[in-house]
Amino acid sequence: MKLSNLFFGALAVVAVALSTPANSPVAAKPKVQADVPSTYIVGQEFPVTLTYSAPDERVDLDLYRLSSGAFKVNGEPLAERIEGELSLPKGSSVAFQFDMAIDLEVMGVDKNFSYSVEGVEGKRDVSVLRAAPKGLNFMDPESVSNEALAGYRVLLHTNRGDMIAKMYPHLAPNHVRNFLDLSYSGFYDGVLFHRVIPGFMIQGGDPQGTGMGNGPRRLNAEFSSEPHVRGILSMARTGDPNSASCQFFVMHATASHLNNQYSVFGMLESGFDTLDAIVMSPRNGQDRPSEDQKILSATVLAPQ
Repeated sequence: MKLSNLFFGALAVVAVALSTPANSPVAAKPKVQADVPSTYIVGQEFPVTLTYSAPDERVDLDLYRLSSGAFKVNGEPLAERIEGELSLPKGSSVAFQFDMAIDLEVMGVDKNFSYSVEGVEGKRDVSVLRAAPKGLNFMDPESVSNEALAGYRVLLHTNRGDMIAKMYPHLAPNHVRNFLDLSYSGFYDGVLFHRVIPGFMIQGGDPQGTGMGNGPRRLNAEFSSEPHVRGILSMARTGDPNSASCQFFVMHATASHLNNQYSVFGMLESGFDTLDAIVMSPRNGQDRPSEDQKILSATVLAPQ
């Protein structure tokens, strides 16, 4: 039975157990990979993937390791261990996906935590965040004042990792309102970074993914002398200074020639490794990534 790229549901795992002949040699330890997000937004899914492989020898795998029972959170087991064993033939692998948020809610986790996975060395940290409440109107100054805008941040959850950006309403309040509104409404969910240039920037936010798309509004320029350095968020535009709409870019390195020419509206406070991963992805001849570099979701975070 070939197990490569096999995915189990939670109930299926309990039922699966492959027998191993009594005269088989002692099995080796599995190779383990844990794909766990670095941020957990309370009330939302927290998708986790555990992958076990037997590259050189057969592996006998306890089934609890294909469940939340493989995790310890803040040193405590996340869930009870289930019984059973799975035999992985040489050269095979098995993966299990589940929503860890269910167990985190049962455990009552509401602050930053560390986790460990059996078979993976060391502990890793996860930031616990909260999404902005429903019913906000970021485009209305009477609903959200300019002063209040600075308390909101945006989590860009991409297929290469997470980036969190703080807002600069003191420089470009209307651009901040626009970016928060588009993120809050789901406009950026599933949108690509369609242009990446190492040593310069990554550009995304176009619903068409071509560099030609626009959003629901056009913005008047809010240029400033704020330097375009690594991590800065600034708004793309055409030759018309008052044409910014939805496309934005994140600076990978300093580009002083952009100062006073584009509207700076924010800055990364985390996720520079994700920025590097996106900008260094393979490209075609027009600075377009050969594989999708995608914003899976953009979430406005509540003020801390």
